[in-house]
Amino acid sequence: MARKKSPTLTDAEHRIMEVLWEKGFATVADVAEALAGKDGTAYTTILTLMRILREKGYLDCRKEGRAHVYQPRINRETAARKAVRQLLAKFFAGSPSELVLAFLKDEDLSPDEIDELRKKILESEEPRR
Repeated sequence: MARKKSPTLTDAEHRIMEVLWEKGFATVADVAEALAGKDGTAYTTILTLMRILREKGYLDCRKEGRAHVYQPRINRETAARKAVRQLLAKFFAGSPSELVLAFLKDEDLSPDEIDELRKKILESEEPRR
């Protein structure tokens, strides 16, 4: 049975997207070179993953001569929001407060970090008033 494709980024796909977000656009060879010292992923694997990322809607591709040049279709922030939404749906019944509570239970936050969170919560409520 074939494995279901994840709508969000796998770890390997995320590494490729990080290269593309940094560079703006790149060929498979450019990405392979950028990742060579980090994870040693083979060129053919990177090619396959970039095709999958295109199918998922994360990348656009144009042909320049013999090379295919890829560029992000989704920025880092949009990808992060998509991943958080999936996390919420999968583990927290869609509840952001349950996610935050789980995080707060597992992390030792300093008083300064807690104050910063309070400020951000208050700031996020301002437009609603």
